[in-house]
Amino acid sequence: MVEIQKRQTAVKVSIGSLLSSTYVKQDGMLPNYVLLDDGSKVSRVNLMGVVVSVGEDTGFQSVFIDDGSGKVSIRAFEQNEVLASLNIGDCILIIGRPREFGSEIYVLPEIIKKITNPKWLEVRKLELQQRKKPDKVQEIKSQEKIQQEEEIDSGAIVEEEFVSGGNADVINKIKELDTGNGADFDEVIKQTSQESEKIILSLMKNGDVFEVSPGKLKILE
Repeated sequence: MVEIQKRQTAVKVSIGSLLSSTYVKQDGMLPNYVLLDDGSKVSRVNLMGVVVSVGEDTGFQSVFIDDGSGKVSIRAFEQNEVLASLNIGDCILIIGRPREFGSEIYVLPEIIKKITNPKWLEVRKLELQQRKKPDKVQEIKSQEKIQQEEEIDSGAIVEEEFVSGGNADVINKIKELDTGNGADFDEVIKQTSQESEKIILSLMKNGDVFEVSPGKLKILE
């Protein structure tokens, strides 16, 4: 009986805390994680910051975001309109997986949200401070209530899924063909496109798809 892993919660952290963490690789299907200074093991992060640079390196798109505690690279290894549309000065929220290349920690994005009201950055700072200063709780709640009301009135946050159309098609097809024992690898490709093989391998590398048995695919949910 295969135990299906659930998607880990995206933990709100400061960029500074993320950059000072230790990256830990695990064997098999266990997700890699960062070990924060407080001992927390985090496989998915929720970051908020301002885009301070944009660029495209060989093989991937990237932007750097800064939240006042540090700046970190957000990298995508396939072309994506959402990431490409970001400009310097944009306030964004990123949900993604920490990764390490050499000694540098970066984030592989899953969801990108553009934030039109920069006051959300102040709320996030208060949220993070509250972990060390319990007396800030009521202040945070008051700030959150104000910002939530503004969001309803003005659409302060616009969510844009990072997952590309090709990824979404493959993920939906795996779910459709999975009757309990996993979706057949070849059948998924047959019912989508030949490009799906590359997408599946990329999803498996990122930990979003795994093989429950040879040639049988499941989505990590």
